[in-house]
Amino acid sequence: MKPGDTITVMAKTLSRHGDGVAHHGDYEIHVGGLLPGETGDVELDYVSKQRPRAHGNAVRRRNTHPGRRAAPCSHHGRCNGCPLMEMDLSSQHELKRQELAREYDLEIDRLVVLEEGDGLHYRWSAKRVVDGEAGALVLGSYMRGTHNVADMSGCLVDHPDIVRCAQELVEQANAMRVEPYDELGEHGDLRYVWFKTDGRGQVLLTLITSEPTSPSVRALAERLTVPAGVAWGVNSTRGNDLRGTSLRPIRGSQSLTLDIAGVEFHCGPLGFLQPNPTAIAMAYHDLVHVPAGGVPHGRVALDLYAGAGVTTALLRERFAQVLPCESYPESARQLGIEPQLVEEFLARILGNPRGPARHPDLVVANPPRGGLGPTVCSQLNQLHGSRLHLMSCNPRSLRDDLNRLTGPDGAYRLIRTRAFDTLPQTAHIELVAWLVGK
Repeated sequence: MKPGDTITVMAKTLSRHGDGVAHHGDYEIHVGGLLPGETGDVELDYVSKQRPRAHGNAVRRRNTHPGRRAAPCSHHGRCNGCPLMEMDLSSQHELKRQELAREYDLEIDRLVVLEEGDGLHYRWSAKRVVDGEAGALVLGSYMRGTHNVADMSGCLVDHPDIVRCAQELVEQANAMRVEPYDELGEHGDLRYVWFKTDGRGQVLLTLITSEPTSPSVRALAERLTVPAGVAWGVNSTRGNDLRGTSLRPIRGSQSLTLDIAGVEFHCGPLGFLQPNPTAIAMAYHDLVHVPAGGVPHGRVALDLYAGAGVTTALLRERFAQVLPCESYPESARQLGIEPQLVEEFLARILGNPRGPARHPDLVVANPPRGGLGPTVCSQLNQLHGSRLHLMSCNPRSLRDDLNRLTGPDGAYRLIRTRAFDTLPQTAHIELVAWLVGK
């Protein structure tokens, strides 16, 4: 098998990038343009020499998935942000259920979705790469595997507030002939932008440059009328990390006031904001409840990876003492605690066998995509709390963590797992798992 060959295969699953995944002999074939169940003639454009994998595109489909639709977004095919957009929502939901069971051995009791909506205009937080040239600047995202940028103007999954702000930013930056940063040549001015909205017309905009000096950022900020506040960050590192540092306010409000699951909190320019707060509120609600809907209560609860403090506030309604742990400085400040790694936090608790936190009634954990990992799982097994509720955005890392927590050396038993469709049009899924001590 070599590039240029044409083979006929049937896709059985979808990759997280939205390619159909098929098999041909010993090879795994990733096919752009095929949905699960569709058979197509595929022209190969890449064959790996390190492992049995190849990539190609369908030049002809021999049958059609019943949920296939024309993608509503004109950018689809260049932008990689919504790989499932050629499937209707009900088919997306069924695919996600099947993938969780088949690929990760995660059986869910149900997939929770918003009762209303078309799966569009839900993102309250969006990052963009700045590309183009002075006078013809565009905001977009990297095409997979390249430094080419796909234009995302008028993005259909962004909240309308963000779309308005992005349109004005492009218009004013082009009028000023702001120079986009060239990633390959490592020169230029404006590099990334980050939009956040409260969903009620207030937008917080962070402009990110590669250098701590900029010929245009302050003047550009003064010309913008849509954002309620503008901040300036610097990211001089190589790679695709779009978060800036060395933050400085330029004008207006530097914080948004938001409400998730009935908890009010504030989010600054670099603070993490869930892209779909409406859907994530349902996951947070279930995270601090039991599967049937009851509310656990008791003396002590631990809130690991507490973020902006939504779960901490919800837990404080039912527990006499709630101890949050968060390593990101801005979020830790909102919680009124010092930034600390979960490993250090749990080590201190385990080192004090007579402390009130040594035998918690409930541990809640919402780790980043990499999951808890071996060290934290080992510490939680030593802690042996009465209940352990986990939230995860990565089914693979959740599966690995559950194996560590419920296996022969684990201290817990899995009760139930539930999924939440927080990012329609993508393969992303949020999961909540409920465990009890053995």
